[in-house]
Amino acid sequence: MISFFKRRKILKSVNTLDLHPIKNYSEEIDSEGLIKVLVPKIKNEFLRNLFSKKTNNIFIRVKLDKYGSEVWKRIDGVKDVDSIVKEMVNIFSNEMNDVENRTINFIFILYQQDFITFKELQN
Repeated sequence: MISFFKRRKILKSVNTLDLHPIKNYSEEIDSEGLIKVLVPKIKNEFLRNLFSKKTNNIFIRVKLDKYGSEVWKRIDGVKDVDSIVKEMVNIFSNEMNDVENRTINFIFILYQQDFITFKELQN
């Protein structure tokens, strides 16, 4: 695991748009096509596996709206932030203002909440 200071140094030295987001959690898709991110209640994998046999409610389901779901679907570890931003502009430019900044901010909120990381921060 990379230390906080090393991650910060890497993030400061690279262009934000060149980063490649990677999902830390799996998801469910509901009947409307919206994403529910499955955040484990227990972070330790061994304990999570132990308790999963006793209960199937080991996840907190974080429901994303239409916009957040579209961003989440594009996070694959291959596309960089710039590509995701361009796709979101093509989809939502008629519905909302400042799609570029909203997308970048949302991606970094996902990072701050540990829903995603960046390929550049992997060992």
